[in-house]
Amino acid sequence: MTIPTILLTGATGFIGGATLARLLQSGPPCRILLLVRGETASVAASRVRQSLRRFVDLARLESALDSCQVIPGDLTDPDSLAAIPLNEVTHVLHLASNTSFRSVRGVRHTNILGTLSLAHRLRRAPRLQRFLHVSTAYLCGDDPPRIVHEDDYPRPKLRHLVEYTNSKAECEMLLWNTAPELPLIIARPSVVIGHTRLGCGPSASIFWFYRTVDMLRRTTFPLESFDDAIPVDYAAEALLFLLLKPELQYRCYHISAGESSSVTWHEIAATFARCHGERPENPYRQVDFQTIRNERDRLQPLLGSGDEDHLLMALQLYYRFGEIAVEIFDNRRLLAEGMPSAPRFTSYLPLCVNTSAQRSVYQQMLDDE
Repeated sequence: MTIPTILLTGATGFIGGATLARLLQSGPPCRILLLVRGETASVAASRVRQSLRRFVDLARLESALDSCQVIPGDLTDPDSLAAIPLNEVTHVLHLASNTSFRSVRGVRHTNILGTLSLAHRLRRAPRLQRFLHVSTAYLCGDDPPRIVHEDDYPRPKLRHLVEYTNSKAECEMLLWNTAPELPLIIARPSVVIGHTRLGCGPSASIFWFYRTVDMLRRTTFPLESFDDAIPVDYAAEALLFLLLKPELQYRCYHISAGESSSVTWHEIAATFARCHGERPENPYRQVDFQTIRNERDRLQPLLGSGDEDHLLMALQLYYRFGEIAVEIFDNRRLLAEGMPSAPRFTSYLPLCVNTSAQRSVYQQMLDDE
């Protein structure tokens, strides 16, 4: 039986690095093609190794890395895409993305133009069995219902808080409309935070916000609301599951905590309290963001010194996401395929706390730059 040839983009990102590490450690025998930004193959390969080092001891992967072919280049560069051996690719896992909350032009260039360029080139791949495009569950706009199902979105003319989610929604619609013959499957992760074994060692992406909320004791949303978060290793496992399972019932899946594994902010606060101790003299308060801004004199005593203006700008965006009505992304499709439920965020949150102790909030914010 011929082994699959997997084209993976985004291997240097948080989810991409975790996914490649899992594929090399426990995936099936396969050949792996990695499209990675870099002026030369050696520069691109060095970036891949740096990403993998966050998740695994590279000495244990030397033989597995021999199965990888690094293709230096960019999604929007025709010469880079021309270097992909189309006749050999059987599976594509497209993770490369610009996740910036501040950029507009760069986000659209990568997330829409780059994705469509790759997809339309792969339409001609004679052995292609699956093109798994990784989107986001938050393409539901700024006024969704409490529980979101896969077929509810995307929709045209929705309002979005940031161009990142807007670009993902637009890209999905363009893929369905312009490449109908592509064996396309969509995966939409919810909030991806930490790692069940490594905590925030690989990346403190997004966790810095939860840490800040706990230290400030201020929310702009009810503590009774649920938060749908998953660890990066679960996201990686689910992506490979969807990529390689021979038959799937649907064409779009949430990779999320769902109703069974989502946790309330009360539970998150209680878990932080078990790590740091109760602080009855400083209870949580639900306020508007202007109150947080007016209380900026609390930032340095609680968080240490840093770029307060940058922090407040980032916090405003994350608090606004917390205020969106959606609490749960329905994951019954994924579970019905045979994927186990995600671990609850509170089960590994203490590990995230412990692996964050040596870095300030300001330092952790850089993981989302």
